[in-house]
Amino acid sequence: MNIATAQETSLGVRPPVAVDFETHYATDYSVKELGTRAYCNDPRFNAWAVAVHDGETTWAGHPKDCDWRSLHGREWVSHHREFDKAVFARLQRDKVIPKIIAPSAWHCSAAACAFLQLPRDLAGACAAVLGEQPDKGFRKALKGRHDNDLFNTLDAEETAYATQDAVLCWRLWQAVGPYWPEQERRLFELTCEMGERGLAVDWTRLEEERQRLSDLCEALQRDIPWKPSLSIKEFKRHCGFTRVTPPASTAADDASFRKWCRKHEGTALARYARNMNRIRTVNRLVKVLEAMQQRKKPDGRMAYELKYYGATPGRWSGGGGLNVQNMNRSEIEGLDLRKLIIAPEGKALAVADFSQIEARVLLWLAGDGATLELLAAHPEMDMYEVHARATMGYNAPESLKDYCERTKENLRQLAKARVLGLGFRCGAERFIEVARIMAGLEIDIHDARKIVRDYRDSNPKIVKLWETLEATCAAHEGRDYYLPFPCASLGDSPRHLIYRDVAVDDRGALTAVVCGERVDLHGGILAENWTQGTARDLLADAWIRCVEAGYAPVLSVHDELVFEVDAQDAQEHLKRIKGLMEAAPKWAQGLPVKADVKLMTRYGK
Repeated sequence: MNIATAQETSLGVRPPVAVDFETHYATDYSVKELGTRAYCNDPRFNAWAVAVHDGETTWAGHPKDCDWRSLHGREWVSHHREFDKAVFARLQRDKVIPKIIAPSAWHCSAAACAFLQLPRDLAGACAAVLGEQPDKGFRKALKGRHDNDLFNTLDAEETAYATQDAVLCWRLWQAVGPYWPEQERRLFELTCEMGERGLAVDWTRLEEERQRLSDLCEALQRDIPWKPSLSIKEFKRHCGFTRVTPPASTAADDASFRKWCRKHEGTALARYARNMNRIRTVNRLVKVLEAMQQRKKPDGRMAYELKYYGATPGRWSGGGGLNVQNMNRSEIEGLDLRKLIIAPEGKALAVADFSQIEARVLLWLAGDGATLELLAAHPEMDMYEVHARATMGYNAPESLKDYCERTKENLRQLAKARVLGLGFRCGAERFIEVARIMAGLEIDIHDARKIVRDYRDSNPKIVKLWETLEATCAAHEGRDYYLPFPCASLGDSPRHLIYRDVAVDDRGALTAVVCGERVDLHGGILAENWTQGTARDLLADAWIRCVEAGYAPVLSVHDELVFEVDAQDAQEHLKRIKGLMEAAPKWAQGLPVKADVKLMTRYGK
């Protein structure tokens, strides 16, 4: 196979080559469960085909039969590039592909689609962009098959299947690639590099905790007099033995379940129910610890995957079977997962977190200049105190925190619940749960309704923002609504929130297609997405500034960046990082950005 003679453009530049690998997978062996690195390093790994396409010439066959030298030095593109890149690296280690082979650049059509808020999966993206979908029926039939000799020579059906994804990927890239700006491509590369660099982990403590939790799980299971111990059917049957009505749900965060447990406090049934919840929790923790162990690299660090543009506003999300964005922020069953991440010898972890950034951005987008001025004039105040002073009548000279500690009032917690829960048009019933989860407050429906009304009355600019966004979106009925992010105002990055095929029904309810799915919308949701995306751009700009100053983060969690710095002069590094984080870009003038920074030997809250 040689596609080096494929048609060149009028400028003499050869078009990119789509590269797509096909690999064995099974119910207990998949990328979803193991993550890309563990999947490709597993003894069961078998890459049975590769297909390449450059717009004119197509070839498919076993990787050992591909003329890789004709592809060397050209631009490549793959859908979900990091998977194909890991397969390629494994085949080079196995000497199936010569070590010298490398592309000049390797693009990812899935990431480009995510940026354009199209479906990320190949089938969905092709349906949205090209109006056609790949047929995955043949792949489903291959699930679990691992015949090493089965695909030495591909028949017509196998060739057609292996080829289709490469052809569609190439066509997709031609359509979406030009609309993926350079800064966003750089952020994608920085994200991948950070995950590949990985984290230092206390492996000894991790194994001790895994064993402790496994033993705890066995003890909890022994206490429950039925098997399997998590059987809801058996639990309800034992409730019937004592004529106790079982709870409608056994979910730990369900209000009716908590009420049921309080009612039956001290009984064996309540203990069994709580132990069932503990077993679920412990099992989840053990799976996380095992997932971390599976991602240990030869250099001792833990690789992980972070999904670029994992959410509509552009924020990052967890991926690859281990969600580092969702590690508990406090101890659960005696384990703080975050504290398993450590600073290597001679280093310290410098953690920089944007302080209540979404609340600040919301005020800025809404044009609430008075509250922003208060924030800027009093950097010692957090957002909750500023909110209480601006909208809740608090005017004492002492800090709100000191006042509440002295008087035992819950004003600061209420301000926290209002700031975190009501800025995006949360209703009274939902606010009851938000107040409990976010601020530890127990509020009845009467008080919740009063608080919601008071918030909206005292924050007219935010309410106006909801109304304006909703009206503007509705005015695009039958069309696509592109809501530009503030960063687009200076041409830094042409980023928009994209709501396709806006529709308004007879009741005035607003919907649009987002990432291939029709979703309900209202002004609060639009404001939330616009706010989150703007906060994301602030973090993205800070990330790039830090990298250019020599500080490449090892982890990003929501509005936080984590760095490894030399312990010897860690305070000086921390000071520089804080300055880099707080240097608001030109498009965000008037937005008071604040970064809380600290040094740690073990990662934590």
